[in-house]
Amino acid sequence: MKKTIALLLAVLMLCGMTALASAADGTYSATVPGMHGPLTVEVTLAGDKIEKVELVDNVETPGLIDWPASIVTAAIVENQSLDVDVISGVTISSRAIIRGAEEALKSAGVDVEPFKAPRERTANQDAEYEADVVIVGGGGSGLSAAVRATEAGASVILIEKMGFLGGNSIMVGGIYNAPDHEYQDYAEFPGNPNSLVEDAIAEPPVSGEHKALQEAVAYEYEEFKKTDKVLFDSLNWFALQTWNGGDKLAILDNVKVLAQGSYEGLKWLESMGMEFVPGVHLGGGSLYPRTHQAVMPNGTGYIKAFRDTLAGRDNLTILMDTEGKELIVEDGRVTGIKAEGKDGETVTLKAKNGVVLTTGGFAGNVEMRMKYCQGEKWPDLGPGLITSNMPGVTGDGILMAEAAGAKLFNMDQIQLLPFCNPLTGATGDITTINIYVNKEGKRYVREDGRRDEMALATIAQTDSMYYSIYGTDDPSQNRSLGGMTAQYYLDNNLYGYVIADSLEGIAEKIGIPADNLLKTIEDFNAHVESGEKDEFGRTTYSTKIEGKYYIAYPRKAAAHHTMGGVLIDTEAHALKADGSILPGLYCAGEITGVVHGSNRLGGNAVVDFTVYGSIAGINAAAGK
Repeated sequence: MKKTIALLLAVLMLCGMTALASAADGTYSATVPGMHGPLTVEVTLAGDKIEKVELVDNVETPGLIDWPASIVTAAIVENQSLDVDVISGVTISSRAIIRGAEEALKSAGVDVEPFKAPRERTANQDAEYEADVVIVGGGGSGLSAAVRATEAGASVILIEKMGFLGGNSIMVGGIYNAPDHEYQDYAEFPGNPNSLVEDAIAEPPVSGEHKALQEAVAYEYEEFKKTDKVLFDSLNWFALQTWNGGDKLAILDNVKVLAQGSYEGLKWLESMGMEFVPGVHLGGGSLYPRTHQAVMPNGTGYIKAFRDTLAGRDNLTILMDTEGKELIVEDGRVTGIKAEGKDGETVTLKAKNGVVLTTGGFAGNVEMRMKYCQGEKWPDLGPGLITSNMPGVTGDGILMAEAAGAKLFNMDQIQLLPFCNPLTGATGDITTINIYVNKEGKRYVREDGRRDEMALATIAQTDSMYYSIYGTDDPSQNRSLGGMTAQYYLDNNLYGYVIADSLEGIAEKIGIPADNLLKTIEDFNAHVESGEKDEFGRTTYSTKIEGKYYIAYPRKAAAHHTMGGVLIDTEAHALKADGSILPGLYCAGEITGVVHGSNRLGGNAVVDFTVYGSIAGINAAAGK
């Protein structure tokens, strides 16, 4: 049978070469639909062979498209076949690239059927591995832990259930919060952000720890007022605001560790090549102007910095398409994990010093979010609610940790992000958001407020959506989080983007009352000029809504971040119900439930995976 198959494959390959022989050498291209829009593939033919396949244009998710763009295209060339594996988690884009190559071959006059014939594959076998540290999850937290553990000299095996590294961290908005006096000391910010400090330190304390932190901030604030600096900030104020912003439901000691490590983490990222736009701003839902914006789109810069740093480290092994299934517990200690590989094979991984779980949250798991989070605050978290999460973020690690004896904490806390694409849940197509206008042409919430408040207010609007509207002189200069421009979206009729040279024109295109919109924009611009708090309580402003053109695009709230998860201490040890350490198990990032309380501040997720991923990696390497 094997000889027959081999002979058949040889015949098919010969047919393929014969088909190519009839085509002229050269480069041929085709444009096909991708996940988010048109995608163009070029195929170069030379000497009766497919010499090169290249993705030359696309609007797919930055960071994610890189994987099929390199792996799938290379596989087509290597195998001289269109029957190649797709990248799990990026399947639609992978198949689009294969389809683009097929159409390009057709345009060259090639008979593509022989290239679509099934290839013989060898299934993976069961395997066992051992290392000092096993990391489960290849997102920001896992990669942070891998960098720290490998630089400490530990042997590390990292497994990732999807076919790409980065996880949800690729999809973040690219923002990182940290007090940074290089940019804050003399920067002018509209409104009066310092009033937020005064309100926070005047609030009645709920505990001795809270009071002590308030007193520390009050002392720093008094010292600040003796200077000629414009904006107050400190690590203590960052901690207090993070805790208050989560309704004091987080564990304050863990919050303080997050804040205290934020600036050091920023500099560590920069040392690995991570680039930030000079200056700080007020990120969406961050509540204070301490946000650093990544230069590269979304979270791609962070993942690139980690991957570049880890490249070539011979004490690191990465296993892709390997899904953790069950922690191995021996004599009360976590000593490894049983996983499943791409072909269903069993992969057993033993850890001499510790296992680090960095598998993320469960916002993409409808059953879990309905079980734990649906209630008075969020009455409907069912399948009708879109998510901004990647497909692999389904709470696996949380359930594994619980089964091994770890305690879960704050599991009823979930965050909906109010800035999402109504169809995909993505945020990469955001260009500018500084005003929310509902279908009645009116504002309805403060745009610089808490994410949960903005999301709840959005859900209450007609069709549970709003339009982001802004003015511009040149749409080609308004770049999105994903790296594309507003002009590109307009040219390709993507994501509901519309443009007009007047507000009346915009109102007509999106079907809202022009009189209401004109009044809304007039009032908003007046508050920008005065800097005074508006009827919704907004205290910070950026720029007026004005320009040669006006752009509008629709947004909705989507399930975004789960603030509940495994209970950990400040050293990233998983804890049992009695408060004792579960030996051998460390957790970091969104899998934990101790830092964000009821509402994660925008820009704190990256701080979380940087700070606690580092702590987990260092401690697991040392086995302490």
